[in-house]
Amino acid sequence: MLHIGSKLKAALAERERELTEVRRRSEVLDGACGVGLWDAVLHDADAMHPKSVWTWSPEFRRMCGYETEAEFPDVVQSWSDRLHPDDAPPTFAAFAGSLRDTSGRCSYRVEYRLKVRDGSYKWFRAAGGCRLRPDGLVHACGSLVEIDALKRYEEKIAADMTAADHTIAAMSKGLSGLAQGDLMGRITEAFSPTNQQLKLDFNAAATKLQDAMRQVLRCVSAIDGGASEIGQATDDLSRRTERQAAGLEETAAALDEITATVKKTAQGAAHVRDAVAQTKADAELSGQVVLDAVAAMRGIEESSQKISQIIGVIDEIAFQTNLLALNAGVEAARAGDAGRGFAVVAQEVRALAQRSADAAKEIKALISASGQQVSGGVTLVDETGRALTRIVDQVKDINDSVGEIAASAQQQAVALNQVNAAINQMDQVTQQNAAMVEETTAASQSLSGEVRELSILVSAFQVEGSTPRTASQSRAPAPMSRAYG
Repeated sequence: MLHIGSKLKAALAERERELTEVRRRSEVLDGACGVGLWDAVLHDADAMHPKSVWTWSPEFRRMCGYETEAEFPDVVQSWSDRLHPDDAPPTFAAFAGSLRDTSGRCSYRVEYRLKVRDGSYKWFRAAGGCRLRPDGLVHACGSLVEIDALKRYEEKIAADMTAADHTIAAMSKGLSGLAQGDLMGRITEAFSPTNQQLKLDFNAAATKLQDAMRQVLRCVSAIDGGASEIGQATDDLSRRTERQAAGLEETAAALDEITATVKKTAQGAAHVRDAVAQTKADAELSGQVVLDAVAAMRGIEESSQKISQIIGVIDEIAFQTNLLALNAGVEAARAGDAGRGFAVVAQEVRALAQRSADAAKEIKALISASGQQVSGGVTLVDETGRALTRIVDQVKDINDSVGEIAASAQQQAVALNQVNAAINQMDQVTQQNAAMVEETTAASQSLSGEVRELSILVSAFQVEGSTPRTASQSRAPAPMSRAYG
């Protein structure tokens, strides 16, 4: 018996040393890892049995805010009485499930709140398991890890998610209103402080969008009116341009005819200028001939005067001869028969003198008549010369005038060619303008259609101070602000 007792004491001492070593390792692990360890030996698998032994590690107590065993005794109530009322049922159920399976393979893991020394609750995560010992007792052990910061963070995240869901719902409602064109809707629900700025930004954006859309509505109305005016103006301009193009075309045709006529006139004036120049040359030549004739007439007049002087000398000689014949007859009569022959000669000389005097008188009369006629001819030739001189001067003036007319006609022809070219270019430009006006008219009509469509689209938005317009109202043309004549 003594031998058995000594062996039993040795076994118990060995078991005590092993238990001390395990406790030492547990305390080291408990303090180094921040994990509160515990273990229990349960009678009849009952945690509340009076004979059940519970052991809390120092770290377990410290995590609950206590330092000594007196403050946190090694009894199950030190832990169970501090469980949060909401967490006690699921915690006991998880521990009971582990007790029912004493194979050690069924562990438990549960999160709960414990009241700490300052009276507040902290979150912990507990894990452990149970195993049936050979003596029939159940050995339970586990660990406790503080997760209060994590749970608070999760609760904050959950609260933020709830607030985010509320925010999203309110924003969705507001955005749905915007999508339906309601720009007067505002978010009135209370947001969390984190999301309050989002609410303010949405309401501010909706207000700005409403103001912008109100301005757009006014601009669309003004553009619609302006487009209508532009359309009517371009229509009127198109008609005027067409009339102007037709008028320019007729003007161009008339200018073509006038240009051709002026060219012919210039050619005729040039021909007349050449003819007048030839006439001037002929008149100048005739004037020279008349001058020569006047000079010849003057020479004849001078010769007639000289002949008259000679005839006067002959008449005087005949008178002297007649006087001498008379004296010779007187002397012959005195001589008698001796002077009879001389008296005959004297008679003949007297008769010859008489005839010479008569002939000289006739010649003088003829010369006098001829002189008068030559004088009259000289006078006429002088007048003809003066007339030809005046004609030459007038022909010269006419030549100068015709030259100026020809030069002017030529300049007019050149100018008309330029005017004709300018008119043709204006005609082309006017036709191009007409085409551009037609394109502008089409663009204006297209713009009017686009403005009407825009007006219909914009009128779908509900803006404070405005009433939605129907499609027929959108298509109604704006009144003209000014008349086009």
